[in-house]
Order: sequence, then structure tokens, then C-alpha cells
Amino acid sequence: MSRPNGNIALISFYGVENMGIRFINSILRKNGFNTHLIFFKKWLNNDIQYPSEKEISLLGSLLKELDVSMIGMGFTSPFLKIAQNLTEKIKKTLDAKIVWGGIHATVCLEECLAYCDIVCRGEGEETMLELANALKEGRSLDGIKSICYKKDNSIVIADMRPLIRDLDKLSFPDYSNQGKYFIEGRLEYKDPLTNARELRVSASRGCPFNCSYCYNSIMRKIYKNEHYHRLRSPQSIVSEISHSLSTLKKIKKIKFDDDTFIFPKEWIDKFCVLYARDVGLPFEILFNVQCLDEENLKKLKDSGLKKVQVGIQTVSCLESGRDYNRKLSLEKIRNFALISKEFNLHVVYDIILDNPQSQFEDKVALVEFLLTLPRPFDLFLYSLTVFPGTELCERLLREDIIKPEDVEGHATKSFHQFRLSLSYPRSKEELFIACVISLTSKSFLPRRLISTVLKNRFLRKHPLLIKWFAIATNQVKLFCILIRMIIDGDMSLWKFQEYGAPKRFLIQ
Repeated sequence: MSRPNGNIALISFYGVENMGIRFINSILRKNGFNTHLIFFKKWLNNDIQYPSEKEISLLGSLLKELDVSMIGMGFTSPFLKIAQNLTEKIKKTLDAKIVWGGIHATVCLEECLAYCDIVCRGEGEETMLELANALKEGRSLDGIKSICYKKDNSIVIADMRPLIRDLDKLSFPDYSNQGKYFIEGRLEYKDPLTNARELRVSASRGCPFNCSYCYNSIMRKIYKNEHYHRLRSPQSIVSEISHSLSTLKKIKKIKFDDDTFIFPKEWIDKFCVLYARDVGLPFEILFNVQCLDEENLKKLKDSGLKKVQVGIQTVSCLESGRDYNRKLSLEKIRNFALISKEFNLHVVYDIILDNPQSQFEDKVALVEFLLTLPRPFDLFLYSLTVFPGTELCERLLREDIIKPEDVEGHATKSFHQFRLSLSYPRSKEELFIACVISLTSKSFLPRRLISTVLKNRFLRKHPLLIKWFAIATNQVKLFCILIRMIIDGDMSLWKFQEYGAPKRFLIQ
């Protein structure tokens, strides 16, 4: 292999908002590397399509044209087979080191090394910089932490690098068109977020909780002796947003992607002042009601908070604790709902269905609970998807409730059913309860009507009628949401493509 020339390509699969790879791109570029950020295909809700031969050819030709000596690929478990196929094709034509990163590579490193040259585990900014320098200078990889590679017919698994403590020192993501490429049917020389209406930002890394289905249950074990949940300073966040808005001129709102937006009172106070003064755009957060502080919520609302996404998942204490490792307090959820109604906040509740251990009676109780919450609210319904390495995955495999082929990576369920749709095959009883749950968020339907449907044994055994009724009422609500987004300036052609076809419709 010829000596690396410092030209690096970073490829994000089906994720134009991939913040991890954007941060890595920024730190490499800041340190003098000629980086090229390639966004390979876009995510479409429940409609992920494998790349065409034309798209694969476009990627291969682009990599040759860029004359890269190092290629980084970032992806999650569902895209494993696509990564394997592309890596095999690239290796046939390019003499470049291929590095895999992301949560799947972190968990299943030996499986990944059967295809790539090096695995980058955990947080990648400092590791990829050290790795790029070593490859460019022709130095040994020995001593570089958080990587895995083959050496003398054996696998070297380096110690993990400590977590980045000072998140403020990281370079901001770059949204300019320089060195950016987008492949979706054709090759475009631009950042695909150029005309975005929504900017995603993270004010922290990690999570104070440990839900068993989440990637955090993996990372907490890997970094078990470290302080996992780390915060950025309010000034750093506001500065990043301002920096991004100088390039992205059409942004209408900010979405904080933190797993849960929980911060100390002093942090909230400073953030609210800076955000209202320097940004002023509406924003939305993910939140855990276990940490509800009415005073803090009011301050956030006054500084621009418009939407809060809250995980209920289930109203069964057994399911919540045993299956999801979550504390459940229906009283706290109800209290949050009342406060949010008072503050005129747009609330979205997350619900998980298709749990093989869930009882029908618990789902009936879920409907009854949702009918007690103040309207209006939206729902995000998720079909339980099992990812490798999570605590939930390990337990379900151990207890023979699922098979290895049911786990994402081998399976690709999330291509078609990450967000729940009523067209996906399921039992009559499961279809019935999913339809009734979807009705609870339709404020134009009387609660008494939904309760009557819930108790109807005929519809439970013959759910086709209620399925079409649920689909019709959901389309009515989606149309109203579409009109609201157009009026608010939030709708774009890109967003419409993600959700605008019948198979991509969200249940809200």
C-alpha cells in the first residue's frame, strides 16, 4: 500500500444529520487533513431502500476522484449488510484503509473486522485524529486507544480511551458546502442540510438513565468507571447554534437531541438568558418526567420552548422495570401533562408496542390512561426493535424469547417498522390495540367513543374495520399538521419526502 496522502473520506449511511461524523470531520479538518464528507442516501420513515448499482458506482467513482487513502464509515446496526457490501466493492478498486465506527462497530468489533481494516470504538473525535496522523506518518497503530485491528493473524483490541470531559473544546460542526457530497439517485456537491428548516444540537453527551433497549446501556458498561453524562456550557451551545445559523439561513426551529434535557438550575438559568438573547428561535426537547421541575420548565418555555417529547412506553410497572429498566410514575406523567397544558406546550408521548412479553391487559390500561391525559397531544408509536449489545437484547436471547436472527444487523426490521405502522403484519389482537391507542391522540374523537371501541369484543376479533377507521382519522390529523407546518414555515420538500408517502406516514 502506498503511503497515505492525508486525503480522508467520511461516509454517513442514511443519516444526513449524523452529528458524530460531522464532529470528526471538523476536528480532522482543523488539524490540517483534507477531508470529504459523503452522505450516502437519506433516511425515509419505514421505507429504507438498498442502494442501487448506480448509487454504488457513483460512490466508487467519487472516492477514486478524491484520491483518498483513508475511508471512515459511520453506521448503526440495521445498515451492517449495506456497509459490508460497499466495503467489499471499495476494496476491489481502492488501496485505502477502511475504518468502521458507530455503535455497531463498538459492540460487534470482531464481526466488523472480517470486512474493514480498523474499528474505532466509542467516541471518535480524538481516536480518529490520532489514527489519521499515525497512518499519514507511516507509524505503527500500537498504543492508539479505542481501536481494533488485525496484526500477525490475530486481533488487537486496544484499551478504551477516556471519555471526552471538556465537550466545549470540540470544534463546531461545519454546514458549508465545501468538501460535502450527497448521493441519492445522483451525486450532488453540497451539504444536504443546506435548505433545512430544523437544526439539531446536543447540549450534553450520555444520559443519566439506563434504559435497557437504548445504546446507553451499552456505553455505560464500556465506560463503567467514568462519569458518563457530561454537559456542555450554555455559552458553547449558543455559540454553536449562532455559528450554524450563519450558514443555514432557512432554519426555523432548534431541536435538542439530548437523550433527556436535564440540567442543574444554574445551568438552566444561564442557558435561558443566552438563548433568548442570541438565538430566539422556538426549540424542542426530549424529557424524562422523573426530573420534572416546574420552575425550570417555565423558564425554558419563556425562552422559546414549544415542544416536549416524553417517554411513557408502557403503564405496566412490570414491563417498565423488567423489560425497559425504567422507573414508572403515572402520577408524575399526569402532573407533567397538566403543567404542560397550563404552559401551552406541544407534548408528544412515546409508546413502545410489539413487546413479546407484554400482556393485552396492560395495553388496555395504557389506552385508559392516555384517555385521562389533557388534550391535545401527539403520539410517537414505536415497534420494539432489538439492537445488539443492549441489556434488553442480551436478556431476550438468554431467555430464548428471540433468536439471533431477530437482532438488528442480522435483521432489518427498522427499515420498515421502527415507527409503528398499522400495515405491518401482527396478530388481530395486537392490531386492534395499536389502532385504539392511535385513536387516543385524535382530539376530534370523543373519549367515550374510544372507550366504547376498546370494549367491543367483535372489533377485537375482527379489527379490519377499526384499522381503516384509525388510518382515516390519522390522515385527517396529519393533514392538519401539514397545514400548520406550512403556515409556520417548518415544511420543506425534504421533510415531505421523509414522511409524505402512505407507507411513510407517522401515527400521531
